[in-house]
Amino acid sequence: MSDSQEQPWSDNPNAPKIPYGLYRLEKTWFAGTLISSILYGAYKMFLPSLPPLRAHCMFVRFTLGVLIVLFFNCMAALFNPTFRRGEGIKWGLVAYTVIMFSLVTVYTATKDHILSICYIDNRDFPDGGPWGYHESNAYSALFIIARAAFNLNNWMADGLLVSSLFTAVTARPGA
Repeated sequence: MSDSQEQPWSDNPNAPKIPYGLYRLEKTWFAGTLISSILYGAYKMFLPSLPPLRAHCMFVRFTLGVLIVLFFNCMAALFNPTFRRGEGIKWGLVAYTVIMFSLVTVYTATKDHILSICYIDNRDFPDGGPWGYHESNAYSALFIIARAAFNLNNWMADGLLVSSLFTAVTARPGA
């Protein structure tokens, strides 16, 4: 049976009327692009029917690849005895760093899942397409989790900046 005669992948009225094989191809392409962008900072994507995803993936290329490298560099610096000046490992700061990275990972994963639902599963939403679907479901659990993780992570970053960890004591030998 040819692709044009296949049944659409979903009975949802907002879903595009495309065969299941093409739907799976779009989903895997989108997921693979995001995963490669997160892990490697690479951007190689061409989806002519989904231009808003291309803009999101360009943002992912520059931000998330840097975040992963920065996280591992921070952890290496926290555990490296050279940077500790004879002090023990600051487990509170290690935990804080891990929690912040975990929150940004939760935010990224939920937002990317939301984008997949909006732009692939519900691109034919009657009231504004993907953006209309996004706005009409702004108070669903997935959207609330993404916003909570983002806000909590920003709150923790602000708290880290104003905490006493950065009060520097200048010490001059012999003074």
